[in-house]
Amino acid sequence: MYSKITQKYRAKLSRNFRLMFFVQAFQNVRTINIVVALFYLSRGLSLSQVFYLSIIWAVVNILFEVPSSYLADRWGRKKTIILSSFLYLTNCVLLIFSHSFLMFGLCIFFYSLASACLSGTDEALVYDTSRELGQKDDSLRRLGQYYAAEKIFKILTPLLGAFIAKDLSDYQFIVLLIIDSVASFIALVIPFFITEPKHHLEVEKIEAGIMVDAIKLVKNNPNLMRATCNRALGFTAVFIIWRYHQELFTHIGVSILTLGIGWSIFNFLITLLNYQIHRFWPNKSLTTKINFLNFLTIILVGLFVIAWYFNVHYYWILTLYFLINITENARWPIFADLFNKYSNSFNRATTLSLSNLIKSIFDIPLLVVSGLLVTRGLIYPAYFTFIIILISSIIFYLPKKVKIEN
Repeated sequence: MYSKITQKYRAKLSRNFRLMFFVQAFQNVRTINIVVALFYLSRGLSLSQVFYLSIIWAVVNILFEVPSSYLADRWGRKKTIILSSFLYLTNCVLLIFSHSFLMFGLCIFFYSLASACLSGTDEALVYDTSRELGQKDDSLRRLGQYYAAEKIFKILTPLLGAFIAKDLSDYQFIVLLIIDSVASFIALVIPFFITEPKHHLEVEKIEAGIMVDAIKLVKNNPNLMRATCNRALGFTAVFIIWRYHQELFTHIGVSILTLGIGWSIFNFLITLLNYQIHRFWPNKSLTTKINFLNFLTIILVGLFVIAWYFNVHYYWILTLYFLINITENARWPIFADLFNKYSNSFNRATTLSLSNLIKSIFDIPLLVVSGLLVTRGLIYPAYFTFIIILISSIIFYLPKKVKIEN
């Protein structure tokens, strides 16, 4: 039972939603993303090495995802978010001076460590703030708005990035990285004003151990495990194409400016969708919504592969690609609400990060295979994406109704 809180403290807590919105927004400016694969290639990396950088990301996540969120549960979520912002700023600055696989690997190390510190921790802070304010039933709306923050600046930054880097020169890449560094510095300042919500620790649960309890929750709950694997494989499958999509589309005649316009439209649509996600199918369960979006993703990826095979005009192929990303991205606030409902206040960040840990374990073999497939032809990783999504949606199909004890 949550105790009554003062009006002043309530106002400070309520401010957390706005502050976390802008932490997420400024950490996701990332103007370099519109040309990131081409940036790597211009500095001497091969397409296979671009995939291998993502493997480094996955390994770092395996090593630090759970410890970083264990730190958040013990040390404080506010402090851990500040640490995440600092690590991300380090990544942005180092990228400016990177010209080798080793240096890019170091950048990815800091980037992945920053993500490990933020993931789970951010959702836990938003969710616990809602609970302490007595707004537990409003959690999907709050999480949807938080996920919308990830895309809010990206409504414009892809177009800005495409315009600045239209000639793909190194000077233009550096300008984008400077913009990202300034944005990440702002993201570092904002969390200093966050008010830490109470975790509501219970003595017997402390004695059981935060880590042990969180691991037991995932291990002993088959529905949570199914949801975790479903989310992880769906994300990685779509990420495989994203990892090299600039090279894929420029190869068939799509300009960087067209990609920029496409990503701006996509981010506008997904921002609106996530911001209003709580209004869609209000009488349907969370798992029903996820299964429906998985089904749409399977159809769209299948159409993408068929369109490529039959040499359909690239505008249609590009449109299908963005629709794939919309359906996959729309799942995230729904998954976030589901996972938060499964976990407990005192170990919420650790529990959420355990699900991200499982994703990283899947990432390693899938990205290794993708790195090998891309050497045989640009479309082969897309075939692999279809297989992954189809199999994961069948094997890890979510029951329409699940028992949530929290």
